[in-house]
Amino acid sequence: MCKISVILLGAIFLSSCASFQQTPTPLLQPKVVNHYLPWAYRKTQLNSIQNFRVNGNLAIHTTSDHGLNTSFSWEQINAHYQLSFFGPFGIQSAVLNGDPNHVSLTTRQQTYKAQSPECLLHDQLGLNLPVSQFFYWLRGLPAPQSRFTFNLDAYNRIMQLRQSGWHVVYQHFSNIGKIDLPDRICLSNKQWQVRLLLNHWDINHTLRT
Repeated sequence: MCKISVILLGAIFLSSCASFQQTPTPLLQPKVVNHYLPWAYRKTQLNSIQNFRVNGNLAIHTTSDHGLNTSFSWEQINAHYQLSFFGPFGIQSAVLNGDPNHVSLTTRQQTYKAQSPECLLHDQLGLNLPVSQFFYWLRGLPAPQSRFTFNLDAYNRIMQLRQSGWHVVYQHFSNIGKIDLPDRICLSNKQWQVRLLLNHWDINHTLRT
């Protein structure tokens, strides 16, 4: 099975700029943030969000500054997720679909399958993304299936999280439906750095088929 290098992937996305660029996405209106809640209550509140969609920009680079920028969307309905990457003009370039039992990646040329989303993205696109944790990390929660350490800010939101070999830093939050959700996240491990700019949340979403 042929591996697509990060350089070729950049050609697929038609995106090699040094800063975020994407088809304009409706931005969230500024809303009051910084709501203080006890951590146990905030965790229950965030865990109540099971079906959601979030759109944004993703920049992923190795420590040698080799990588790409793209826009993306993450859709979650219970245990099923769909991660879509987009090139210019909103053209869909690759789609990752998964649940606890199956995962597949569809590009413009072919559909691939593997045992985990991390293996699939690494083998076919040359990327290292902790997709198995995104259901939790995007909402500002640690994933319960592995050990973690974290620090809370003054409002009992996760400020820094260390889990599964990654260091996750939550830089800013927006208030969506009276819930504080992340809108800027940085992830890093020994080889990769990932920046997520989340600019549109839908926390009562139905997955499109």
